[in-house]
Amino acid sequence: MKRRILARLAAVGIAFVCVGPAPHKASAADNDPLIWAPSKTGPNAYKLRLGVRLPGRWDTSAGADLSMGAAPSGKLNPPDAPVRLWGALSQKSGRRAAARTSQITMDFSALTGTGSVGAGTARTWIVTPTLDAEVHRSIALQCNAYENHCRKPKLTQTAKLASPASRTALVAQGQFSSDGVRGLTRVGIEQKFGNLHLGAAVADPLLAPRSIFDIRYSLRW
Repeated sequence: MKRRILARLAAVGIAFVCVGPAPHKASAADNDPLIWAPSKTGPNAYKLRLGVRLPGRWDTSAGADLSMGAAPSGKLNPPDAPVRLWGALSQKSGRRAAARTSQITMDFSALTGTGSVGAGTARTWIVTPTLDAEVHRSIALQCNAYENHCRKPKLTQTAKLASPASRTALVAQGQFSSDGVRGLTRVGIEQKFGNLHLGAAVADPLLAPRSIFDIRYSLRW
């Protein structure tokens, strides 16, 4: 009974910080040492990212993600990993005309023993005065510490053609693993309205096309 009460209080708390009023003084600057980023990840699901940031040649950050969700009836559906520890190293160079970002990320759940390590690069450059191009390349490895087992690494490449004025982007994604090239895995469109992110895409358009829609909303202070 106590665990149920605590779970419900946690869900209410996360929901409150996600949809409640923001403080009068915002601190969403990239150099803010405190990370406090609640977000709504589904119709009845919320996530709160807590952590600290240490600026330097490599921007270092670490913390924990707290997640909670509920069914439409209001019954709590605890996720498989309600608390995940994470860390990241990132470095930016260049300017908007030709910018490059390198990043190393890791996360771990002590409850399930699962974790992942990833590394990636992103390049952005101006194509025309109204269009930007972005190319993201990343490699990810998932492991289970309790089972001493790791999945095969997966390489993902994403290309975007974005309009900074309208905040609209066309997206194409492909994947490669040791099993072989999967080719084009996703093509779609993304639209941002402030902190609201909308997306519509077709997954596996060449083999078994199916539509995907997603909506995300996040706050930072």
